[in-house]
Amino acid sequence: MKTLIKTTAMGLMAALMMGTSASALAHKVGIVDMQQIYKNIPQVAKIEQQLQGEFAERRQALEKLQGDIRFEMEKFQREGATMSDEQKATLRDKIQGMQKELTEKGRPLEQEIKQRQNEELAKVQKLIIDVIEDVAKSGKFDEVKVKDTTIYFNPDKVADLSDKVVEAVSKK
Repeated sequence: MKTLIKTTAMGLMAALMMGTSASALAHKVGIVDMQQIYKNIPQVAKIEQQLQGEFAERRQALEKLQGDIRFEMEKFQREGATMSDEQKATLRDKIQGMQKELTEKGRPLEQEIKQRQNEELAKVQKLIIDVIEDVAKSGKFDEVKVKDTTIYFNPDKVADLSDKVVEAVSKK
């Protein structure tokens, strides 16, 4: 009786395992390389150009301030030996004030640029995800995974959809 139960249980497990592997073969999986997609779509370059134009004037003002600080520091090094203590102190205070101004203007600008960049990239990311879904549905894929988060995939059994996604996103 015990052997009959064991044999039946083993047979049932074997049948279940075969059923699982048969359904796994029917499972169609695709993969996308997000880095490749971001690198190859024109929308990312467009965002970079847009943000450079948007913040160009403020960046130029900061670069001018950096140049002025460099000039004053070089002046201090060149002429420091011949300056009076009062002139040195005045020049040091001027340099420190300029550095403080640079910090006060630079940090908020960096944060604002980062925020705008994130806003624009979020739009592009939504577009990419929508396109991945469209490509997966049209190709009748059951699942699409991100290449960077996948430890291993067999390239013979898993289709790389990255080029199709880049092509479709580029047209939008």
